[in-house]
Amino acid sequence: MYKNTEHIVRITDFGNDGEGIAKIDGFTVFVPSAVKGDLARILIVKEKKHFGYGKLLEVIEPSKIRTEPQCSVFGKCGGCSMQSVSYDAQLEYKKSKVLEALRRIGGFKDAKINSVTGSDPCYYYRNKAQFPVLYTAEGVKSGFYAPHSHRVVSTEECPLQDKRSNALCKAVTTWASENAVPVFDEASGKGLLRRICMRAAKDEAVLILVTAKPLPHLCKLTERINAEFPYVKGIVQNFNADATNSIYGKNDEVIFGVPYIFDNIGDIKYKIHYKSFYQVNPCTTKPLYEKALELCDCDKTKSVFDLYCGTGTISLFLAQSAKSVIGIEIIPDAVKNAKENAALNNIDNAVFYCGEAETVAPKLIKSGIRADAVVLDPPRKGCDEKLICAIGEMKPDKVIYVSCDCATMARDMKRLSEYGYTLDEVHVFDQFPQTSHTECVVRLCLNTHS
Repeated sequence: MYKNTEHIVRITDFGNDGEGIAKIDGFTVFVPSAVKGDLARILIVKEKKHFGYGKLLEVIEPSKIRTEPQCSVFGKCGGCSMQSVSYDAQLEYKKSKVLEALRRIGGFKDAKINSVTGSDPCYYYRNKAQFPVLYTAEGVKSGFYAPHSHRVVSTEECPLQDKRSNALCKAVTTWASENAVPVFDEASGKGLLRRICMRAAKDEAVLILVTAKPLPHLCKLTERINAEFPYVKGIVQNFNADATNSIYGKNDEVIFGVPYIFDNIGDIKYKIHYKSFYQVNPCTTKPLYEKALELCDCDKTKSVFDLYCGTGTISLFLAQSAKSVIGIEIIPDAVKNAKENAALNNIDNAVFYCGEAETVAPKLIKSGIRADAVVLDPPRKGCDEKLICAIGEMKPDKVIYVSCDCATMARDMKRLSEYGYTLDEVHVFDQFPQTSHTECVVRLCLNTHS
């Protein structure tokens, strides 16, 4: 009925991924790159029973919140979706997105947002880069995948990445072109170089080359990196020939230096392995962790569980105020770093366990180990049901939930509310400017009458 037809529409809202939403005779159409308030000409490219997808052909009357994207391939690359939206409007969208999830999914009808903290700067902020590579007529290039595909869109610079990442990536692709290094082809499984990755701190970085097999001419690359980028403390060759979506393989080889960086958040110094979780935006990480510490309301009589603790970033913040902290993390290198970070900062009241939070935490609770507060910082999929049950049975006074996915967070909070927890405070932090992704920290308190 609608597919392959053109329409002039008013974009009335934003979708979950930052795309524009229009209505045609009650039929909902999602339009990537369109901005709320635009009057636009669109082409319906896909139609389902109750909704469809449109392609933005022309902005007839731009929205008041529309702005000029900084990226030359915005709309073609799938890395971000909101560069065409003013930053104040992005923050308002994310506030509304979190609130909607809490009310609709979590059932917290009276939920409100206590604060929204933006990022300054809101470009060139990412301390973690993962560039897929491709071969072109001009040689080896890097870029990002087009939306919902594994087709690489080449770009000379990503304005979300730390500027050092862009420069370092350019040096690697130049080296690969000059030395005819074969680029990996997913369809055939042939070739070598798959991705160019970087983890950066304020004063140092580590370069990771993801490759199917050992790369040639690495001495030439190492010489170039040492000469041009003295802040690079290590080069790692990570091996991944599998046909999966995983960035890294299990095995690696350190070509030069070390596979980790050191960084500071406040007064705490951290050692971070290149595979370990670490917040990608240093501009808002410190206030995010400070808020988590404030909401935890720790003192030297309180014990805390930090689940999904990574390299101990939040754990060590908490340990400064708490009686004791137990951190649980599934990645062995991250647990090793967490223990090293505790020693590095002379913190002796934090203990770390390696394993799945949903397995280790219930065992600790059954053994009689209790916590006055629990901090949750799970991956996007949220918490396992077993873990929610274990927390509910232990009944800590407070649960602090740090989330990069407000939908799964709201779902988990609804589960916790069944154990007598009520929503107390919600704070939004923009860890991901120019994208639709949100980050927030929420406090739930145990109803003493439950």
